[in-house]
Amino acid sequence: MSMLAFLVFARLVLELVGVIPDITRYISSTVGLFIVAIYVAAVGPLHGGLRKFSQHLLPALILAAWTQVCIILATFAAAVLHLKRTHFATEKDFGNLSHLGVHVLQHIVAIGVLFVIVLLLMTAVHILWRWPVTVAPGAMLGVFVIMRFWTEAMGLAPWRAAAWSSTTLLLVSAIYLGGVGARIGLTEASQLLAPSLVLGWVWRFWVYLATVVAAYVPFFTTHFFDRSRGDIPMRLLKALGGSVIEGFIVGLLLWGIAIWIACVTRGDGTFSPSDY
Repeated sequence: MSMLAFLVFARLVLELVGVIPDITRYISSTVGLFIVAIYVAAVGPLHGGLRKFSQHLLPALILAAWTQVCIILATFAAAVLHLKRTHFATEKDFGNLSHLGVHVLQHIVAIGVLFVIVLLLMTAVHILWRWPVTVAPGAMLGVFVIMRFWTEAMGLAPWRAAAWSSTTLLLVSAIYLGGVGARIGLTEASQLLAPSLVLGWVWRFWVYLATVVAAYVPFFTTHFFDRSRGDIPMRLLKALGGSVIEGFIVGLLLWGIAIWIACVTRGDGTFSPSDY
């Protein structure tokens, strides 16, 4: 909650001092909210006891409401003080309580929309706790997809946005799975199969979620989906089927890497071809 408040008011201050919008727009409390949601679901069972789905409802609502409350406060400040440099309030809000009220109402309605999205993200990570070794890499894959989507949507050059490559992180996740899995009792190849497949599918889930958003939110342009080709529902359906198959194939690849890493990082320092 402190981080979300910081993002809102940091953007307000930066806009007031004259930092160009091309820079300040990257400081998004909405994106911060989605990342915080993944974080809470990932660490909640360790520190907050969030072990049941129902226990995520209140945190999701609090985070969504808190973010919008911070934005509303910034909007009121900009409107009352006639702060023209900030995007939080327009000149139509200055001295016009009815227009300002409508603006604030939009943020209140947004609480419900954000609550649903936040709960979806938290649920995805919550499911990963059935295979604890997948939580950390699965959560980070979600963060990378969110950052890739947002940087592309804000107009960052494709070659720069590609730095947030979830595919590269996926290979790193396979190394993590083999190294950490062996330390928590996943010593057999068969024990690494399910976590590997889960990582493959959760990667495709995050990407598919970004694809759906890109398909139905017209003011975002990313590589995840090209709306100009039309036939959106059918293409999304095909993408869903392809994601299931691709996730399975990638999961098998991750399984092979994880087995290899588990073999070469054994505590006794031994390694032989028979380990395969």
